[in-house]
Amino acid sequence: MNNNETQKLQNDAINLLELIEDTSEHFCDEYRVSGEQFYVMMSALCDAKLRQFPIDPEDLVEDDYDD
Repeated sequence: MNNNETQKLQNDAINLLELIEDTSEHFCDEYRVSGEQFYVMMSALCDAKLRQFPIDPEDLVEDDYDD
């Protein structure tokens, strides 16, 4: 991965994090759930979504999907 690709990936990750944080605040306020509960649900949903993608075990870096 070259420097431009790395920088774009970092910027995309920051934008995604900001969107998730805004969504978390709105969801917690709207549905009266804690931030911890929101992120636990997000974690479970992300795990379930990732299982829908075909994964070649040779492409995985150790501990990528252990959590």
